[in-house]
Amino acid sequence: MGLKHKIATLAGRIGEHFSKGDTYDRAKLHRRLNRIYESPPIAVDPTRPATINVLVPKVHFPSMSAGFFGVFQTAHFLRKCGYHVRLLFFDRFKFEPGELRRAFSGYPGMEHTLDTLDYEYIGERKAPLRVSPGDTCLATVWYSAYLAHSIMQKLGNRPFLYLIQDYEANFYAANAWFALAERTYHLNYHALFSTAALEQFFVSRDVGGLVSRQLKRIHFNNSCACSLPDRDAFFARGANGRKRMFAFYCRPAVDRNMFELGALTLVESVGAGIFDPEQWDFRGIGLGKCTIQLAKDLYLRQMPRMNLKDYLKSISEYDLGLTLMGSPHPSLVPFDLAGSGAVVVTNSFANKNQLYFSGLAPNVICREPHLDALMDGLAEAVARTEDLEARYDAALQMKYPKSWDETWTPEHQSFIASVLG
Repeated sequence: MGLKHKIATLAGRIGEHFSKGDTYDRAKLHRRLNRIYESPPIAVDPTRPATINVLVPKVHFPSMSAGFFGVFQTAHFLRKCGYHVRLLFFDRFKFEPGELRRAFSGYPGMEHTLDTLDYEYIGERKAPLRVSPGDTCLATVWYSAYLAHSIMQKLGNRPFLYLIQDYEANFYAANAWFALAERTYHLNYHALFSTAALEQFFVSRDVGGLVSRQLKRIHFNNSCACSLPDRDAFFARGANGRKRMFAFYCRPAVDRNMFELGALTLVESVGAGIFDPEQWDFRGIGLGKCTIQLAKDLYLRQMPRMNLKDYLKSISEYDLGLTLMGSPHPSLVPFDLAGSGAVVVTNSFANKNQLYFSGLAPNVICREPHLDALMDGLAEAVARTEDLEARYDAALQMKYPKSWDETWTPEHQSFIASVLG
């Protein structure tokens, strides 16, 4: 074989090697950017009733988190305020209303969602989306804000409603998704913030010009999912040699839940003797499958994902919880556990601190997010678990909403009326 032939063969093999990489065509790039630049055709139909279009991302019930509860419960609230509400399922997924109805039956307060609210699937983005001249939109996740903005541009560029349940730009590293999520806060909207701590974070940093542009805003507290037993049942939990129950909000795939820090805190706490392994049963709750070795022959077991009905049955079993959130949003799990009588350790972030939690839930211990501080928090929490009476009274005193009827107030209804008319 001649030298030229060998070079040509080698070059061909190199070219073949590099050609095996991913191919990024127009369709794939749109999908990777959540199709924010691929809005469906929009047709203005004067015969349609004025509607609030609630933009719902892909729903996967086995992994549905509290953020979706906020979406659907806000939609129900808007309907109770007297508005015609349509759920627009805008992501591409297998949409089967019958299956969705069956799935909703496992979520108290949302069982009749598809029977009481209008709905439409627009995931294929082919047929025109028909809207009335009086329509508005509720964006529910950062990439839905682009669709809301596109629809409202067709309707005179009026503000849309933006349900902000976290500082979502912070979900990403310095990449395209960060830039695109951050840009949504500069659009034209009225803000509904999930919790006062999250609203204050946006205000203190004037995120997107929220303050300088004088955007209208209000906050609400999503109902938590706590389940406090009656007093006799609660006090009986110390009988018959029952082990105390520990819950770790264990979500390895969700960066903001700081899995590695929480898991190491628990491992080191067991090693330091903060927990007596003979007295504790360690369980993981949340999304994901993993095992954490706490010591020789001692493991934390990850519980299976549950619907809300099953979750409510199990949450009252726990005596102590560790739940971290690298976000200005407090997360709902600390309140789920605290309102069920457990002592909870969580972390501070910006203006989310012990003062914030103490005003809402006395059972919550807030520490800085580093190993020593969180271990100190767990040591305090273990000691506090022994005082069942104090834990029970603190759960009763919790001021965070325990139902969606407590969440919504006349002030929220007045806000919606003032921005929508």
